[in-house]
Amino acid sequence: MSRTFVIAEGAATHDGAFEQAKALVNLAASVGADALKLQWLSKAERLCERRRAPEYLDAYRLLQFPESWFPDLLSRCEGHGIALMCTAYLPEDIHVEARYVTRFKVSSFEAQDAHFVGLHAEWPAKQLIISAGMHARLEPALRAYGTPLRGRTVPNWRALHCVSAYPCPTDQIGLAALRPDAVRPWYQRRHGLSDHTRHPWTGALAVAAGAEIIEFHVRLDDTDPANADFTVARDPDQALEYVSHIREAEAMLGSGEATVQEAERNMLRYRVRQP
Repeated sequence: MSRTFVIAEGAATHDGAFEQAKALVNLAASVGADALKLQWLSKAERLCERRRAPEYLDAYRLLQFPESWFPDLLSRCEGHGIALMCTAYLPEDIHVEARYVTRFKVSSFEAQDAHFVGLHAEWPAKQLIISAGMHARLEPALRAYGTPLRGRTVPNWRALHCVSAYPCPTDQIGLAALRPDAVRPWYQRRHGLSDHTRHPWTGALAVAAGAEIIEFHVRLDDTDPANADFTVARDPDQALEYVSHIREAEAMLGSGEATVQEAERNMLRYRVRQP
């Protein structure tokens, strides 16, 4: 099978410190992820207003780091051979992150904001990845993005199955939604998983169900336990185990071609044939 694109979601586990953000790059690379993703906004008060969430002001302020961080983080990611990704939350911030990322990420909370999603279409070469938590209906947003929903063209977007609970109970993750035979229009298909569970096998099981992309939260050993992302994020050892299970699942699935395997070749001589 194709290699799963694994995104290590750093969110704000850098605690607002540049050195910690750089350490998250090293962490993502060391556990075998393909990308480090952060979250960024230019003004925390604006997001509180958009989401009607004044109680999250302190948490959102951790996302308000200087734009000057981006060039160095991008250079470090490139040096490790991984991608830098970022989730923007304000319409006026999209053009800033576009300078530094090869893929966009839209959170479940903005997934049904057609205007916001449509703004990403200005950069059609950059893949758009949308989390679809809270049973998000993506049709209006994808139309705004320019996707011909009744056409046959494969657009440059991917949707992730997601349950917006932090953490998510394992009996509510619903990985069957990732199966190719899940009943939904093709433009509602879930191509991967944004994981908020704490189970070490969730990513691997999602790959077995058909996921092409896995996003999961990571943190440093010294991330502040009071950080809003601390509970859902995996420490370095847990992150390494999680990605290792994903890669093992890929190996176990194989190519999908039914053929004689090398391990059974010595048994061929004992196979009974009809006289």
